[in-house]
Amino acid sequence: MKALQATGIVTSAHQLVVDVPSDVSSGPHHVVVVLDETLTPEPSVASWAELALPGAQWPAGGLSLRREDLYADTGR
Repeated sequence: MKALQATGIVTSAHQLVVDVPSDVSSGPHHVVVVLDETLTPEPSVASWAELALPGAQWPAGGLSLRREDLYADTGR
């Protein structure tokens, strides 16, 4: 008997997907699953609106990315 600790993913089809070490032979195995309900789900990808700083506003007249506007008179 071998004890493994791994993180699995439960799919929307209610199937458990777990990667096991290469020294585990293929074929049927008796498996005991303990669900740790304290795990937090992975965060979803944030939208651009969520990434904006609180209270930040878009510059009046739009955002200029011209070299002259970015680097002033010195050009650097």
